Amino acid sequence: MVFPIILFLVLSSFLLGQAAFNAGLPVKRWAMAGALFGPAAYPLLNSHKQLAYRKAMGKQGASINM
Repeated sequence: MVFPIILFLVLSSFLLGQAAFNAGLPVKRWAMAGALFGPAAYPLLNSHKQLAYRKAMGKQGASINM
């Protein structure tokens, strides 16, 4: 019973690290969050990704979403 949970957390850590790398966020931090919290950390990653994007664009940055 413990092995599938550990495997699930390791897989979640890997996938969250990949998503953080693609977003330009710190990989180690998000991989550790994936190992500790599993897929529950993914919404937090998305919000941090949006905040980092807004910070990079500045107050006058505009983007077109389709």
